[in-house]
Formats: sequence, C-alpha cells, structure tokens
Amino acid sequence: MSNQKIPDTDITKEEQIAYIDAINAKVWLMRGSGYEPDFDPMKAVENIRELSSIIGYEDGLARSTLSLGMGYYIIEHNIPLALEYITKALALFRKADNKKWIANGLLTHAIIQNTAGSKEEALYHALRGIPFYDDEKEWDSDAVMGFYVTGTIYKDLGKLEEAERYYLRGTPIQTPQSDMWKGRIYSALSGIYTMQEKYEPAIENADRGLKLLRESNNTIAESRALTEIALIYKKQKKYPEALDYFFQGLGIREKLPMRQFEMVSLIEIGSLYCETGEDTKAIEYLRRAETIATEIKHEPQLAKICRDLGNAYKKLSNHKQALDYYEKFMQVRMKLNNEETERKIADAQTSALKEKEEEIERLRNVELKHAYEIISKKNKEVTDSINYAKRIQQSILPPDSLLHQYLDNYFLLFKPKDIVSGDFYWALHKTVTGPDRQERELFYVAVADSTGHGVPGAFMSLLNITFLNEAVNEKNITEPNAIFDHVRKRLIETISGDGGQDGMDGILVCVDCASGKISYASANNAPVLINGSGITHLPADKMPVGKGERTEGFKLYSADTKKGDMLYLYTDGYADQFGGPKGKKFKYRQLDELLQSNHQLPLKEQSGILNQTFENWKGRLEQIDDVCIIGIRL
Repeated sequence: MSNQKIPDTDITKEEQIAYIDAINAKVWLMRGSGYEPDFDPMKAVENIRELSSIIGYEDGLARSTLSLGMGYYIIEHNIPLALEYITKALALFRKADNKKWIANGLLTHAIIQNTAGSKEEALYHALRGIPFYDDEKEWDSDAVMGFYVTGTIYKDLGKLEEAERYYLRGTPIQTPQSDMWKGRIYSALSGIYTMQEKYEPAIENADRGLKLLRESNNTIAESRALTEIALIYKKQKKYPEALDYFFQGLGIREKLPMRQFEMVSLIEIGSLYCETGEDTKAIEYLRRAETIATEIKHEPQLAKICRDLGNAYKKLSNHKQALDYYEKFMQVRMKLNNEETERKIADAQTSALKEKEEEIERLRNVELKHAYEIISKKNKEVTDSINYAKRIQQSILPPDSLLHQYLDNYFLLFKPKDIVSGDFYWALHKTVTGPDRQERELFYVAVADSTGHGVPGAFMSLLNITFLNEAVNEKNITEPNAIFDHVRKRLIETISGDGGQDGMDGILVCVDCASGKISYASANNAPVLINGSGITHLPADKMPVGKGERTEGFKLYSADTKKGDMLYLYTDGYADQFGGPKGKKFKYRQLDELLQSNHQLPLKEQSGILNQTFENWKGRLEQIDDVCIIGIRL
C-alpha cells in the first residue's frame, strides 16, 4: 500500500474511500503499536485528509483529523496543535453522532492533557468517554485503551485504588488487537505496586506486560515497560539491574523519531547516577536530555533537568555551573507558574459559561461529579490566591486621600482586564531642599502600562512601583526624567539580562506645590492638555522604561499651563478596545474627541461618560487590555 500518494482521480469514489479507511485504520493502530521506519504517518494522514475533503467523505475527514492531532502529539510533541485538531475532530464526530469515535476522541484528548499536566481536565474528558465503551461491547479493543488511559490519569493524580480498578477492567478483554493495550496496563500496574513497595507483583506484572508488548511488536510501549522494570530495581536500590533495563529502553528510543521518549530515558539514567554519587556520569546524560528538552520546548522536563544539573555540579564543587543551572531552573519554573496561573484563571472564568446544560445533565454521574469537585476546588484555590494578590496590589496603589490632598480636582478610571492589572497609577509627596536651602514640596503622579496584563503584568507593576519608590525615597532623585532613567537601569539589571524587554510605558508628572509648575517625563505615552485653545499632545520620548533600541536618557519636559486647563494621562487600553457595530478598535482619535467634547464638565461626570462609553463600545466582546486614565483640573 502506498504510504504517501493520493490515489489517481480516475478510480471510483468507493475505491478512494476504501483507501482512506485503510490509512486511517493503519495510523490508528500505530498510535499504540509503534513506529514503522518506511511509513510517514503525518504525510499519509495529511494526504487522505485532503482527499476526504475533496470527495466529501466526512467520516474520513473526521478520522484523519483525529489522527493528525495524534501525530502532532506523538511525533512532533506539539501539544497545543494536537489539542486543536482533536477538538476539530470531536466536533465532526458529534455532528455525525458517531458515538464510538466521540469516545475515542475524548480519551485521546484526555491522554494528551494528562501529558501536558492538566490532570483534572484530563480526568473530566476521560470520564465523559468511558460510558460509551460500557454501552457498546463490540468496541472492546478501544475500550482497553480507554481503561488504560483513565487508570493512568487516576495514577498520576495519586489515586492508586481507582487507577488499579480501571486497569483491571481492561485485562479480561480478549481481541486480536487488545494485547498491545493490555501490555501497557500490566506495565502500569507494576508501577502502582512499586509505589506501594509490593515488589513481587510489580515484577510479575512488568514481565507479563513486556512479553505482550514484544509479541505485538509495540516498540514504543516496550521501551516504557523496560523503564518500569528499571524503576522497580531502582526503588530496591539494585542499581546495576536498573541501569541494564534503562539502557535497553534508551537503545529502543534512540532509534525513534519521538525524541521526548529518549529524553525521559536520559533523565532517568542521569537521576540514577545522581543517586549513586556518580555525578560526572549524571551530568553527561542530563546534558543530553537538556539538549532534547530545549529542542522540543518541553519546559516542565527542562526545569527538572536544570535543577538536577545544578545539584550535580554543586556536589562536584563547580559552583559557577551550579549557579547557572539553578538560575535557569528558576526562570523556567517562574514562566511555567505564570502560564499555569493564567490558564487556570481563564478556565475558571469560562468553563461554566461554555458548557451546555443538557450535556452536563446527560453526563452527570458520581465519578464525573468527583472530577468537577476537583476542578472546582482547584479553581477556587487559584481564584482566592489571585484575589489576595489583588488586595496586595491595591494596598500599594496610592490612596484616594493622598490624591485628594495634592490634586484639587481629579478623576481616576481604572479598569483591570483581569483580577490583577499590569496598568497602574502611582503618586508620592516629597519635600526636598534646594541649593538655596529652601524647602520645596513636590508631588509626583504617574500612569503606566507594564509589560503584559493579568498575573505577569501585576508582577511587573509591583517591580516598577518598587523602583519608582526607590528612586525618589532612597536615591533622592527629583527630576522625572532621571527617575525614569533609574527605573530603566534597575529593570535591565534585574530582569533583562537574558535579552528580554520587559518594563513599562508611562507618564510621570511632577507638580511644584508652591508655584504650580509642571515638569514631566514620558515613555511612549504622551500627556494630553485641553483648554479653550483646543487639544495638545505634549512631547514624548519614543522609547520604553526598560531595555529597547534607544539607550540615551529620558528628556525632561515642562508644560505651559494655566488655571482651569485639563491634563489627561492614559495608557493604550481604552483606545485599543475592540467593539462598536463593526468590531473595530476605539482608537486614539475618537478618545481625544470624547475628552475634548466633555473636558469642561465636572470631573465625576467626565469619568462616568468615559466608563459608559467604553462599556457601550465593548458590548459583549472581551476587554482586551487594562485601562487607566487620570484627568486633572489644573
């Protein structure tokens, strides 16, 4: 059978469908049976997917879409793209009410999510798919796969009794293709018994699983079974035996194109050498694993590798290398934690809205309820933590009393996109003594937009506020431009050493309380002055407070104002909001017109009009960025 070429178009549609079905069946079987060197499943699936679309064969299109998702997961380790295609396949299966393949798609979705670390969501999908297998016994071969996947998710959640129960549901099933999944089940059972220190049944099940996997020519799962046996011996501190099996598994995995499996073997070998005190050998294998983790962008494993390398170099008294790897470990972990927090917040805010009520009722059962309870608990924990972070962030923003004390008449419109914000406002009063020994009272007010929004943006805002306070209170810097220069220097020293360009755009205004004179510094955002003569965008430096293309210092500007003028300081969130009848951006021109048409109104009314206009424009669309506007009557 050709594995690459779409059949000639002069053959019948029935023959084309038969070809498509054969490739789909072959690739579906390969996901559990292993890799064939002379067959390119990704190319074959892309071809039949195209052919299915051309001839209007919906089942072939759905099956090949699912297989393409599996390919992105197994071969290319591209989890976001894998989940995208599997979600598309599920939509097609649901449209056709194909219950068997809805179940297979849900369980495929679950195993990928579990690998990606979304274990509660993986369990949710698995428990939605399992009931289909209970109802239709002729699907036994795929049912064994379903029980294996569900048991594995429970195992990774630490619920070993539930995991064992699901694994054992798959072992009695006898079909020509069930052995490859049963082999995985026995191997997984050995892992459970190892965790429970039941070494005799662990070895028995491991050997049984390895035998089935070899008989079914399942090279990928065979390497996993060898690794399970190695872990049993490692747990018993039988290191030579453990190494023997680890190297057998590595020998298989080095010949496969799926480099993530080779990486896992290298990590396990490096970990064993760490445990036996052979740190030089440990470093050799961990460095090889680091190369693969970096290439395939597997950051959870990269974090673990960097931590272990740091420990190994520390034991060898190579403190420079140890520190380098500890720093790399911290950077990767911080990135993962931020991404995970963002994901959980998004899940918590959208999951209830997106789920159809009738589907929830249809699928509700004891285990599904348990999965929901887990998700609900985790979401509550994350949301509670972020709400606490919001209280912390609000506590360091200037109080209304400070603004009222030094600004005669002002309004503040502050609308974070998420619970916490990357936009912030800052104010500080400072008494300074000039060269003439005369005291001057200065009041600073700033509006700024930190890199990012949500949790990462909030972290940046805390850092920026810290450095602003440091500049004025500790370094006694008084000029706004010099304050921005100091903050930029501290940001580059602290977080931009790796080439990153995190920082902020913003406006920092200094008001001399006695004379009323205004000076300011501006990073990308320009202050706006409105009076009877019209609207004026004051000068601004086209560079951020942070690492950028320009390296010169910020300029010190002054504003020629008179009593009754309106000064507006704002970030880009308001103007960039999508909405209106055509779903377009609000834009700065429209914002300026809105400010100019209402600048003579009382400040409270201006704020209300701005807020209502924003909400009307946004409508049902999502707010895309933080919003911060301060208006000051001079």
